[in-house]
Amino acid sequence: MKKSCSQCSASFEITPDDLAFYEKVSPMFAGKKEMIPPPTLCPDCRTQQRFTWRNDRKLYHRKCDLTGKQIISIYSPDKPFTVFEQSEWWSDKWDAQKFAREFDFSRPFFEQFSDLLHVVPIPSRHVEQSENSEYGNYNWGVKNCYLLFASDQCQDCHFSDMLFGCSDCMDCSFCKECRFCYQLIDSESCYRCFYSQELTNCESVDFSFDCKNCHDCFGCTGLRGKQYHLFNAAMQKDEYQEKLKELILTRSSIELAHERAVELWRKQPRLHAHLLQCEGCTGDNLLQCKNCRQCFDGKLGQDCAYSQNIPSESKDCHDMYGAGYGAELDYQGFCISGQRTLFSFLIYPLGNDVLYSAYCGNCKDIFGCIGLKRKQYCILNKQYTKEEYERLVPKIIEHMRKTKEWGEFFPSSLSPFSYNESLAEDYFPLSREEVARRELAWHEDEERRNYLGPQVQIPESIRTTDDSICGKILKCEETGRPFKIIPQELKCYKEMGIPIPRKCPDQRHRERLALRNPRKLWTRQCAKCATQIETTYSPDRAEIIYCEQCYLASVY
Repeated sequence: MKKSCSQCSASFEITPDDLAFYEKVSPMFAGKKEMIPPPTLCPDCRTQQRFTWRNDRKLYHRKCDLTGKQIISIYSPDKPFTVFEQSEWWSDKWDAQKFAREFDFSRPFFEQFSDLLHVVPIPSRHVEQSENSEYGNYNWGVKNCYLLFASDQCQDCHFSDMLFGCSDCMDCSFCKECRFCYQLIDSESCYRCFYSQELTNCESVDFSFDCKNCHDCFGCTGLRGKQYHLFNAAMQKDEYQEKLKELILTRSSIELAHERAVELWRKQPRLHAHLLQCEGCTGDNLLQCKNCRQCFDGKLGQDCAYSQNIPSESKDCHDMYGAGYGAELDYQGFCISGQRTLFSFLIYPLGNDVLYSAYCGNCKDIFGCIGLKRKQYCILNKQYTKEEYERLVPKIIEHMRKTKEWGEFFPSSLSPFSYNESLAEDYFPLSREEVARRELAWHEDEERRNYLGPQVQIPESIRTTDDSICGKILKCEETGRPFKIIPQELKCYKEMGIPIPRKCPDQRHRERLALRNPRKLWTRQCAKCATQIETTYSPDRAEIIYCEQCYLASVY
């Protein structure tokens, strides 16, 4: 089935597998299925819409509306919501059902959900079992971290995101079990690796791309099990170490080394997609997945589609971002742990048979609810009996069909976040003018924009940088935004021998993200054997892209 996206007008396909999935997850009441219609938006626009409801990185100071205490929050002080500090939100000091209301069949459902969202308390951040890591969000089990986001089991990591089991890392993204690394992307089990991407089990490898089991390499690409290589040229240990002494890490030398390395990287064939031990999958960065279509960054998923950051053992989930472990038969949402949860977000630690709800935990059989814990048979936070619930929900769904809301995710216009605060800004960047044309909000941080302090000369080398730099306000050379160097950050730069950055953390994050391929697939041919492949490298890009067989032959 071919359809035209109602937002971008692009043509997209609804496959027979998609239709079978929509029927499978359609909720049932009193023995009758309430069929979910095919989506009206293409996969990219559906993802963009969900992302407008998630703020990973933007943090603000505001007061807890329960205690009056100054807190750190993902909601700016001007947002008209009731925000509780996270531990207070999870406490029993308040009851979300006090905000319950009757469903009004004279009004659209999304309007009523928005009204409820503006009065029910919502948590300031989403952090669990963390210590001394207040400046972060979507973290679990992290310690002594600063501006770390969407990470798990990390210690002493700063200005990074999507780290798992890492320590002493800075400005890194999408890394696992790495230690003492800087500006590292999409890498695993590495130690003391700087300015590199797609490394596995490497040590002291800098300015390199796609290397595995390598030690003491600089400016390399496509190496396997090598040591003492400089720009892919083999050397003796003494010669290599002497050459490295000439490469003092000043700002200028870093830029020159990176330019030379990138030039070499482009000459090395690249794998069309990273699908390790996968069966019947399309997408990228998948491990041990089966029958996953257009999925990215996941492991042990099965029969999933159009999803990103799939945790272990997710099954039969479509259009999800960061579904919880063991998620099954979930559709259109993010941060969901449970089964048959549709058009919802932040449903954890568990939620079953949840429809159009948010910020709820250990609930089942709820519709249009916010902030509930351990509840069942609720609509707009109001308690019903099982019989009343099963009679009323089909009527609401029929009403939503008439208002053309049924089967659609929450509109971006109702999100508590401005577009440039949300995850959508990372993956679908829009100008302020385009955001205004879509009638979405834009956040302007006046305090940071209007900083008029003295201009600080940023040292070229860490050797000429003293501790006084931590008391000064620096200005990002790219965006003009002010930023500071914190003491633990300066300590890392000195230990690594790396000069302090000239760009603010947000700009460094954007530039790391730009080095990753888009979460989108194109059909093109292997540059060697002409086999048709699906890849995140668009056909107009200059890189040499090989199918898996040709690629493996080129690196082994």
